[in-house]
Amino acid sequence: MQSLLRRAAARLLVLAVAVSGLCLATVATSGPASAATMVRECKVTGNGCVSFSGYAGRSTWGYPVSSRGTNCVNYVAYRLARNGVARQSAMGNGGSWAASARKRGFRVDRTPKVGSIAQWNYGSAYAPSYGHVGYVEEVTSSYLVISDNSYGGGYSSRWRVPKGDRNWPSNFIHFKDTAYQPPKAGSFLKVRETGRLYRLVGTKTPLRVASTTNLGTIHPYLVASTTLATLPASVPDGTFLQAGIRKDIYRVTGGAPLPVRSWAAVGGTKPYLRVDQQAIDLAGTGGDWNRLRRVARDGQVLMVLSSGRRYVVQAGKALAFTDWSQVGGQRAAAPVDPAALTYAGRPPQYVHLTGVGALP
Repeated sequence: MQSLLRRAAARLLVLAVAVSGLCLATVATSGPASAATMVRECKVTGNGCVSFSGYAGRSTWGYPVSSRGTNCVNYVAYRLARNGVARQSAMGNGGSWAASARKRGFRVDRTPKVGSIAQWNYGSAYAPSYGHVGYVEEVTSSYLVISDNSYGGGYSSRWRVPKGDRNWPSNFIHFKDTAYQPPKAGSFLKVRETGRLYRLVGTKTPLRVASTTNLGTIHPYLVASTTLATLPASVPDGTFLQAGIRKDIYRVTGGAPLPVRSWAAVGGTKPYLRVDQQAIDLAGTGGDWNRLRRVARDGQVLMVLSSGRRYVVQAGKALAFTDWSQVGGQRAAAPVDPAALTYAGRPPQYVHLTGVGALP
């Protein structure tokens, strides 16, 4: 009787998979290995490896999820919805997605693009029983990086698969390809090719981390050097940073980190991120350290909020002025702590302005 019940339960599960579009990813491990093989960079029970995308295990477009909130087709549906793709329900199991997409007029080919859907057919080396789908995060000349989700396994993962590997996807579906989307500000990135570490600040600018002192526990996201190159090259003005060792606060102004001794000087308490001390002290000295400037850029207008006095930066100096005509017309003024002016040029933290004076 128990044997009959088990077989009946198995038939019901297969029926549910066919009707609902479940995804029970099973990797076939037999067969010859390629010169370079797939590597799991993250694999955990639940959705921890894909939480950077905002995915929380809720149904999207009617696709079901397991008790852990996992399912490959639901996960990619979530990513597509976030990219602005119109509802695409009832695409079937992962193995059916390529055929379903073609019928709906979407391009399906063998060329991966960031934001495309990696798809494995029924009988493929990867998930041969039900097929599979995942989201293409990165594409390089030698490998691609995929994030995915498994209904039956109840896990999420991020992994890279080199060209020529037997687990390479069968197809790529181009619903709406998008540029690389880095994780939220505050996250750490590590470049695979160099091992260099960065922290995302501001509008997700990668600020170099040479020392992790006082930066807490770090779980970096691995990225390709080519992916890093697509991210912003400078930290936006108005970003607040805390130096890792001295613990002093800075406001990025004119591209440079100007010290803030009093929150009142910048309009009240602001959120900030702690960064490597060297990112502040070596700002503008070359290479990766150039994501912050050594001194504020020429033409940046500064204002002391308590007095209303205005300054314009020229060749690193803050020069006081009284009339907008002296600086070529009115424009936005950034708040500056008076201490940044009083101690301008004094190392270590006040070197991002070289002095103070007045326009003639």
